[in-house]
Amino acid sequence: MKRLLSPARLAPALALILVAMSPVAAWAEALLRPSAMIDGPVVTLGDLWDNVGAKAKTPIARSPAPGRRVTVNAEWLAQTARAYGVDWRPASNFDQIVVERNGIAIDHDKIEQALRAALADEDLGPNAEIELSNRGTEIVVPVDSGTKIGVRDMNYDRRINRFTATLEVPEGSPTAVRTQVAGRIYQMLKVPVLTRPVNRGEVISAADITTLKVRADQVRRDVMTDPAGMVGMTPKEPLRAGQMVGSNDLQKPIAVARGALVTMVLKFGPMTLTAQGRAAEPGAVGDLIRVANSNTNQVVEAKVDGPDLVSVAPTGGNLLAKND
Repeated sequence: MKRLLSPARLAPALALILVAMSPVAAWAEALLRPSAMIDGPVVTLGDLWDNVGAKAKTPIARSPAPGRRVTVNAEWLAQTARAYGVDWRPASNFDQIVVERNGIAIDHDKIEQALRAALADEDLGPNAEIELSNRGTEIVVPVDSGTKIGVRDMNYDRRINRFTATLEVPEGSPTAVRTQVAGRIYQMLKVPVLTRPVNRGEVISAADITTLKVRADQVRRDVMTDPAGMVGMTPKEPLRAGQMVGSNDLQKPIAVARGALVTMVLKFGPMTLTAQGRAAEPGAVGDLIRVANSNTNQVVEAKVDGPDLVSVAPTGGNLLAKND
């Protein structure tokens, strides 16, 4: 027969059970956090573990640079726990925590504005653009820091349009984040380009054109810079969307094809004479082409006035008159 605990012995046993079940037990094991996001310059025990009580604010290491992260492995965690009396042991060698520090990233546009202001005395002009040699340059400052950018030690070589400088954020602060930068100054041009592919024979309209800013040293001498000069023209060869267009790439639309039958018109005072002819060469409106009279085979120079329509100067009137 089993003996039952007396009330005097049962009370301490129940007390032990209740304490063991209590979430605030004094000997509760510390729990490793999955990750830690730090604002300040130091990492504390409470950043890495829960249930460390009064030790939570104990600093144990420097935090990463603003915007950076580090992965802390099981060995380092175990050594730190022992050193600071934290009741924690790694479950395996794969235990780890990622520690990341918050920061404010300085916008690249603001960096370029600061550099442009520092180069104001160089009279770069409104079309100048700054390009950093390392486009991945990143400046991240602490969350409690100012963000005003200072430029120091600017050195600009006008011969090769290159510069070097030191950026500091916040400006003038003894704890500023300092970054060495280098770059180049480019003059930019606005160049008209096509918004869609255009084939031979298609006439370009204003709606087919947009402008693109490109480096001046990448623009050929024959590239068109005035959109108006492209309107009403047609490509000699198919052109791609976004392609810079050279003056030799375009021509006026062909109104009269080689070998086409055309109407030849002569106006002499109040009198108008017409005849049929055949174009010996192609031409756009306004071009002078050679046209053979279909009846006499006489060749005359004519001006293209429209689709399959040409006009003949009065000196060629006798050639038309033979058709009357």
